[in-house]
Amino acid sequence: MNKELNFLVIMDETKEMHNAMRYAALRASRVDGFVVLLATFDSLDFSHWKAVENIADKESRKTAESKMLEFESFILKISKKRPKKYIMKGDRIMCILDFLESNKFISNLILASSDEKSGPGPLIQGFTGKYRSNLKVPLTIIPSNLTKEEIDNLF
Repeated sequence: MNKELNFLVIMDETKEMHNAMRYAALRASRVDGFVVLLATFDSLDFSHWKAVENIADKESRKTAESKMLEFESFILKISKKRPKKYIMKGDRIMCILDFLESNKFISNLILASSDEKSGPGPLIQGFTGKYRSNLKVPLTIIPSNLTKEEIDNLF
């Protein structure tokens, strides 16, 4: 029996996320697997104004759902399968670790590096540094200098 492969991509506002998503969709297509999208949003602490916090949470969730629909058509076009979609509230790295702990079906975490001169972003820095021993799945990092065509040619 073959295990279904699921490639986790973290949704954010970075341009490199598109490279991670492209790689994951191509990889999923190649092995008849799935792309899994995880969006996170921070908790806003309005302890005195719980109603304001609830409104902010609803808006953040609605924005994430809208972005997921956008990305779903891109992934569907490449992999021929709809992605699995999840949204979590809280610190991004903690959400990812909690998600992976709760969802053992994930085969690989796909991130893409930034071309920023300031160094790796918080996810790559965290998962190759402080949190590397907490990560229970392989981590794939797509280099920032790969073009779309070069990513496509990997498969």
